[in-house]
Parts: sequence; C-alpha cells; structure tokens
Amino acid sequence: MNSAEVQGNHTWGKFSAFRVLGDHEPMPGFRLVMQFAPRPEGLTRLLEQRARHSDTLDSELARLTVRAGIGLLQSHNVSFAYANAEEVVALIRPDAVARMGSSLAVYEQLLSMYSARLAVLLGEELHVHGHIFEFPDLGIARRAFVAAQEWAEEGTPLRSARRLGSQLRGQGQGFHAGSIDSVEGQMTTLRGAGVDLDALPHWWWRGIAARFRSDGGVELYDDVPHGAELAALVSDV
Repeated sequence: MNSAEVQGNHTWGKFSAFRVLGDHEPMPGFRLVMQFAPRPEGLTRLLEQRARHSDTLDSELARLTVRAGIGLLQSHNVSFAYANAEEVVALIRPDAVARMGSSLAVYEQLLSMYSARLAVLLGEELHVHGHIFEFPDLGIARRAFVAAQEWAEEGTPLRSARRLGSQLRGQGQGFHAGSIDSVEGQMTTLRGAGVDLDALPHWWWRGIAARFRSDGGVELYDDVPHGAELAALVSDV
C-alpha cells in the first residue's frame, strides 16, 4: 500500500460504486461531484522543506491549500466547494458538461486550475490527482460532502501529528512514524511540541466551504457546520 493510500481520504471507497472511470454524458437528474488532492508524498516533502521557517504544523501551507481548492469556484463550473488542508470536493453545475462538451473536459479544467493555483501560491508544483463521481441525486451527493468533512474532523489528531512528524524530520530531529499509530502517541507527540488541539482554529478541524449565490456573488463559510447543516448548504445557484 503506497503513502497516498495510507494518508489519503479512504472514505471515498464507500462511494466507489458511483465513480466514473471514463468520459460519458451524465444521466438526466444525476449530479457530478469531483474530488482533487495533492499527492500526500508531495505535501510531506514540502512540510520538510519549509520546516525551519514555518510555524508548528505549517498553518500557512494548510491555508494556501484550502485557498486553492475554494478558488475552483472561479471556473464557473462549480456550484459548491468544500476544502480542507488535504483535498477539495466540488459539486459540478448542471450545465457545465453541456457548455464544456464532456465531463472529462470539466474534470481536466478543474484539475489543471487546482494544480496551477497550488503552484502559484506555494511557489512549487505539486502532483495532483482526482476522481469523478456521478450520484443519482443531490441527496447522495450531499452525503459525500458530509463524509469528506467527517473524515477531516475525525482524522485531525493523526493528520496534525503526521504533519508535525514531517517538520521534525525537516529540522533534522528523530521521528518514528510508528510513534503516532495510537491516539495516545499522537497526543503525546503534539503536546511535546506545545500543540493544543482544542485551541486550533475551526477550519483546521472542519475545513472551509463556499458556494455561488443567485446574484452571482460567492458565499464563504469559514465556520462550517457539520452533518445535516452542512448538507443543507450543498446546493446550486
């Protein structure tokens, strides 16, 4: 199992039945959701490189990754976007495929846009990968967004400890990945660096979301709710 499989959002496997493996026309009433993420090994390398000049956990790197994801709304092919420090999930507008010519064209546009924004913001290229999902209705699509946020929130201790471990390696300090296999190990590692998880900002736990308004503006949610309240935000213009 490679590092991407270990560190990436494994919960997407629950939606594998809806994954699109090639270009096709979405069925009437079905909704496309696309997920994009930098390769974990690339983020690990950046954390190590930046370790001597960044704050603990490198909050700037996390913010810029989130910013690149939310920026997909500028494509005019996305109705709603949810982003955290490791991935972005986008609800595709119902008319996007007709305007772009194919679902693959929409995917390639967003993948290229996300990669380019990351390169500009970070000053370095990161390899990005993604998936296309076609859901029978908006309700199931909403469940995917909720699952993405739940993964981010539940994995915050491990994700934070892993980021800290990369920084420690970048600073030339010893760090053994096995030391954070348990929750106790994660908390010990974080406390040793002075990190109080409860004091970390809301977006670190739950990400940030944005959607288009009917007047053409963008509505940003930096205090994103969860569960049914998040699902209710996932909508079209």
